[in-house]
Amino acid sequence: MQAGLFSSSNPWVKVTTGYVSDYVINMPLKFSSGSAEFNPKETFKHFGLNSQMASFSLVLLQRLEAYALFGGSKEHLKWHEEPHTSIYSALFDFQSSYHFSWATGVRIILLQWGQTFFSCDGSYFAIPSSQKSFFKFLNRLHLPIDQEKQHFNLREWQAGAALSSRFWIITPYAGAKYLRAKLHIQSGTESSALNYCNSRRLGYYYGVTISLTSKFLVTGERRMRDEFAYMFSTQAVF
Repeated sequence: MQAGLFSSSNPWVKVTTGYVSDYVINMPLKFSSGSAEFNPKETFKHFGLNSQMASFSLVLLQRLEAYALFGGSKEHLKWHEEPHTSIYSALFDFQSSYHFSWATGVRIILLQWGQTFFSCDGSYFAIPSSQKSFFKFLNRLHLPIDQEKQHFNLREWQAGAALSSRFWIITPYAGAKYLRAKLHIQSGTESSALNYCNSRRLGYYYGVTISLTSKFLVTGERRMRDEFAYMFSTQAVF
């Protein structure tokens, strides 16, 4: 992007803002520590996130971008893909309401060949523990059951590298990444604390960015293996 909405072209520094809509359909989790009356290894077979966030970034020399995101996330999970012999997994799923989440990260272009770029990035994503960050039963049969709230927090660290090539206003890209996620479920009056982590650390992604003008970008992305997710984002220069 060459110039901003309220500023002239500046090759040294740019400030951007935008919107990110991210849908994690499933991030496979595995039990790491804790104790419970039920078998914790048999739970949380499908864990997903829906995040709606505002983005802000600072771009230096058209090579280095530091960014931050603020918004809300909503979690959902299923005990099994199909109803299991356990009455609990047959009757119940979990979901949370939207609550605060944030992220920060850095992207840098390391090499360039004409209009082809090799870049690396690293990011951190967090859902802090709060009064709104808890799982609730989704009672499929609408039975009168009052389940204890299970408060939680989520942390993700991610690093990746990608290749991209610009063709007129279209820039397709593809890359690989390393993801480490930790889900901590706090203890309650009737249950102990539980910890889960992602079972697949390595994944890949691909997407395309369209430059509608020199001031506005639209991006769509697909992530695979370590998590199955879609992302849509917009970005504009001030």
